[in-house]
Amino acid sequence: MKVVNVKNVAIGEGMTKICVPLVAPTDYDVDYQLRIIAKSEPDMVEFRADMYEKCFDREALMKTLAKIHDKLGQFPIIFTFRTKGEGGCMEATLSQYHDLLIDAIDSGYIDIVDIEYFSDMEIVDEVIAEAHSKGVYVIVSNHDFKTTIPMEQIVDRFKSIIFTGADIAKIAMMPEEGSQVVDMMQAAKELQDSGNQTPLIVISMGEVGVETRTTGEMYGNTISFATAGIPSAPGQISVDALRSQLTMIHHIIAGK
Repeated sequence: MKVVNVKNVAIGEGMTKICVPLVAPTDYDVDYQLRIIAKSEPDMVEFRADMYEKCFDREALMKTLAKIHDKLGQFPIIFTFRTKGEGGCMEATLSQYHDLLIDAIDSGYIDIVDIEYFSDMEIVDEVIAEAHSKGVYVIVSNHDFKTTIPMEQIVDRFKSIIFTGADIAKIAMMPEEGSQVVDMMQAAKELQDSGNQTPLIVISMGEVGVETRTTGEMYGNTISFATAGIPSAPGQISVDALRSQLTMIHHIIAGK
């Protein structure tokens, strides 16, 4: 698998990496979350801009990104605006969404940007091109908080996401039953077995899907999200609990 090296983190190599979302509506909450996340010592940090009430105030957003970079800059920083249709907290026009991602890329304060695959293909192409021109990596993502599509469709969707030129491909879905969790893991395994070189993020959300967060190294999940306070999606567990589980799985795999 191709390894995406960001700062001192090798995504796609070794143990599944732990990413903690910074979920903060106000500047006070940002300051509090910065302290909590720093203590949790994750591998990576995700700033969920859609949960920040001043995200469309460019000056305020740049100050916040600068603060995050100053306090947590030792970790790779992902910038994400999750749209309402994919489980986010705030409505945005396509123009607002495009401009927000471009501003974040051009700020120099982030290392990775998340772009939703189903937003608009012209925007996806433009954001990827701009990010790569500025040395920023790209996660192309898709989220479904209602159901999980069949395994063959998951494989095909991953292939379509990878075809965009994504550095990392992400699909997160809500299982209605345990067999759909298996479908998610099997889809990732099938991609790996067929020679996929792009690091994957594969998540079944909710309590039913916790297994995908903890055993990911076994089937090709390269990043798992954990909470250091407020979760950003159903099923996230604490950093310490996730680290313990991932370490155990890594030792089992290494011992084979």
